[in-house]
Amino acid sequence: LRTHVEEIVIEDGRAAGVRLRGGDVIRAKHAVVNNAPVWAVPKLLPDKYETVSWGIKSVWDTRQLKAKLSQTPQTESFMHLHLGIDAAGLDALDIHYTVINEWESGIDAPGNMVVISIPTVLDPGMAPDGKHVVHAYTAGNEPYDLFKGLDRKSDKYKELKKERADCLYKAIEKVIPDLRDRIEVELVGSP
Repeated sequence: LRTHVEEIVIEDGRAAGVRLRGGDVIRAKHAVVNNAPVWAVPKLLPDKYETVSWGIKSVWDTRQLKAKLSQTPQTESFMHLHLGIDAAGLDALDIHYTVINEWESGIDAPGNMVVISIPTVLDPGMAPDGKHVVHAYTAGNEPYDLFKGLDRKSDKYKELKKERADCLYKAIEKVIPDLRDRIEVELVGSP
């Protein structure tokens, strides 16, 4: 953990481990799991690797794949809303909902697509008796530039955060109309 990986080691066409900064190799027992963003992957792959199958040696070139990966556009950021609510009378909820506020703008319009998760529907032990946990977030459609450079302690930042989170409340209200009367714990996360 917390060790810089320089390269994914490929042997016989499979990820066999990782080469760390400094040259040490850690061999994989089952798999190499990459948690890096897609834009970091090209730096981790060798330009070429070899395989041998049925006695035939092949050389594979990853440069075209690396070029495509590096052109992948980034999504926008996210707004998050974490709530603890009174669950009285909410017996027919599902665990997940996706709300599109309006179709004309498209699902990638800022604040237009909201994903809602209510994990206590499946595991009531995640909250005190009679309560639900609700997590809602914009689906990678929150413009980060709105928040860029703002002092997180400033009134301007706090007002913007409240304004941008409103779409989350409205989306949940499509599922739980009296949501705001039920809120007991409230945390808003911004880019």
